Amino acid sequence: MDQTISRRSLIVAAGGLLGTGSLDTLATPNPPVRTVPDMLRLIGNENPYGPSPAARKAIKNAIADSWKYAIRETGMLKKQIAAHEGVKTSHVMVCAGSSEALRVAAMVFGRNGGRMVAATPTFSFLPAYARNIDCVVDEVPLDENMTHDLDAMEAAVRTDTKLVYVCNPNNPTGTLVSGAKLSAFIDAVTPRTPVLVDEAYLDLWDDLAEHTAVSSVLEGKPVIVTRTFSKLHGMAGLRVGYAIAPPEPIKRLEKLRVTQMSYTGVMAAIASLQDTAFLDYSRARIHECLALTAGVLEELKLPFVPSRGNFIYFDTGGSPRKFMGAMRRSGILTGLSYSPYPTWARVSMGRVEDMRVFADAARSYFSQQD
Repeated sequence: MDQTISRRSLIVAAGGLLGTGSLDTLATPNPPVRTVPDMLRLIGNENPYGPSPAARKAIKNAIADSWKYAIRETGMLKKQIAAHEGVKTSHVMVCAGSSEALRVAAMVFGRNGGRMVAATPTFSFLPAYARNIDCVVDEVPLDENMTHDLDAMEAAVRTDTKLVYVCNPNNPTGTLVSGAKLSAFIDAVTPRTPVLVDEAYLDLWDDLAEHTAVSSVLEGKPVIVTRTFSKLHGMAGLRVGYAIAPPEPIKRLEKLRVTQMSYTGVMAAIASLQDTAFLDYSRARIHECLALTAGVLEELKLPFVPSRGNFIYFDTGGSPRKFMGAMRRSGILTGLSYSPYPTWARVSMGRVEDMRVFADAARSYFSQQD
């Protein structure tokens, strides 16, 4: 996959934001304050290029009205999401990050002796929460390419299976199940059980329409799609996400929701959806970071998975804890491994300059391992 992004294309993507100034100024009007002094956060799959300028302005303007609940405003966001996705408002649940939709789905389908099917490793919020309410989770290992093994997942569906969970692209491996394969899987499985598709990272790429499962929702199949403003929109701390599903599953999810929306978060999301120039810019910078990091891993001859997320999963060739400790001493927070890949680790994308710091630290570390 060619992820090289030219400086010219970045400038074009950023066009219309502020008109003048450097790319870094466009991306980050006010540099963030690090929560751990001098540490680069390459651990949480966050996007330091957002919120967008329009979202920041909306947040500032919303502060004076933050004394009120975001009831009307959440309805406005729901309408905007429905128009953006080409669905009806009855197909949309707005929630506190996609994580709320995932955990509510675990409650809806996992209570009273429920059973689910999920890949391993994958994003743990839904399966882990399901286990906490005594739901049985049948785990299906990824295939040899660290991708969802859809045939094995279909075979794992039993008569008492209440839900199948597919994280696409998958976290932590970054692998993508194509829209065609996913659609065929949904057609085969949904006559027996609903499918939830977690698309937190899918909008980081321009071919979302080719791979999203929203088309299955529009066909009336029992499919739930979850999305978030935490990744492309850079709003992880504002906690805004949504679910798309047929009206009946949406009603079931709404009954068990556990939060009310943040007024500032909702207003930021409304503005961010409209700030397409910045979203294009943010997407391009993430791609540049992925290309830079993949190039360093190739240079160091470290196996890695080409990623469709804002992170890369790679083989350290040894102890991930040792690698993480070395990175921390270099001022960088990185992620650990996931079973059954004991020597692999995940690094999240920061800014381009952050990934250059990571590249130098990785070169130094691995040169000492020879």
